Amino acid sequence: MNYVETAAESRQTPLHLPFSFTGRASEYFGIWIVNLFLSIITLGIYTAWAKVRRLRYFYGNSWLDGHNFEYHARPTRILIGRIIVVAFLLAYNVLISVSPFFGLLIIPYLIAFPWLLNKSMAFNARMTSYRNVRLNFRGTYWGAFFAFVIMPVVALVSAGLLAPVASKLARNYLGRHLGYGSTRFETQAPLTALYGNLGVTVIFIGLVLMVFVGGGFLIGFGVVSAGNTLRLGQDELFDVFNYGSMAGILTGASIGAYIALALAYLFYEAGVRNIAYNHTVLDGQHRFTSRVGRLRYVWILVSNLFATILTLGLLRPWAAVRSWRYLVVSTGVFAVGPLDDFVDEAAPEGNVGAAEFFDIEGIDFGL
Repeated sequence: MNYVETAAESRQTPLHLPFSFTGRASEYFGIWIVNLFLSIITLGIYTAWAKVRRLRYFYGNSWLDGHNFEYHARPTRILIGRIIVVAFLLAYNVLISVSPFFGLLIIPYLIAFPWLLNKSMAFNARMTSYRNVRLNFRGTYWGAFFAFVIMPVVALVSAGLLAPVASKLARNYLGRHLGYGSTRFETQAPLTALYGNLGVTVIFIGLVLMVFVGGGFLIGFGVVSAGNTLRLGQDELFDVFNYGSMAGILTGASIGAYIALALAYLFYEAGVRNIAYNHTVLDGQHRFTSRVGRLRYVWILVSNLFATILTLGLLRPWAAVRSWRYLVVSTGVFAVGPLDDFVDEAAPEGNVGAAEFFDIEGIDFGL
């Protein structure tokens, strides 16, 4: 074997390239506080510029193989898109308040949803670049309709039993239609792994419910202790014990059910992300990896929420940097060869109004 053959083989050996994030909470706090102040005094107009500054900071501090990502959207376009979306939402809510009949507008919304999704994904992709090569997204209406309208309903009707099927179709759809320059991504999330993730999630729900039902017992016993303190009679104490215990259990179980479902969604989605990323390749050879810890991810988001509330929003920058950094550093690429030989190409830019609609509604499919 000569040197040329050895060098060629070494280039084909996958090299793990981790993502990294160099942003700091103290640094982002300055951007955030200015964005907040200007957004308030301009009655929300500056939010378009605030979004661009925020994403340019987070993208610009996200690195792979010595190069960072870039965000290219113009604030004026985002502002126009937001004005259109806000006007539409205000008109819709006014019509609903006038007559419940206008609630039937949900039907054309569902019909338009696949178009909105594709245009939103295309806009967000085209506004993102790496090594001066932009991402792109070319979705199909019926593919999005089946994956994001039909299957979620089917999963809901099946009491979650078909949720892994819906997750598989959704993630495969997004991966299959996403591109980087002239090359394409491909995602083939295995159904067996997704069902395994569902099984672990069910166990997680059960444990959370047990904690809150146990809390219900404590509430019940607390009522009993209060009864002893008030020196109630034996029969009265027995009644208080039964009523207090049952009320405590039911209260704890009800609250626990809502909390468990919310936490289970985060837990489940973290697992889906890992599975989808670990089965995504670029150009048929560069394989992505994700190692997000499900419990750790839930803890980060929950603790972020409490920290933000308890500090009246002042720790919001810290929470944003913390969650973004965790997702970034949990991601990597097994690259076969260099990542600098991709070629950019023209692609549809999507629709900024559709992207802002999903942003305002809090719907995020990611990339």
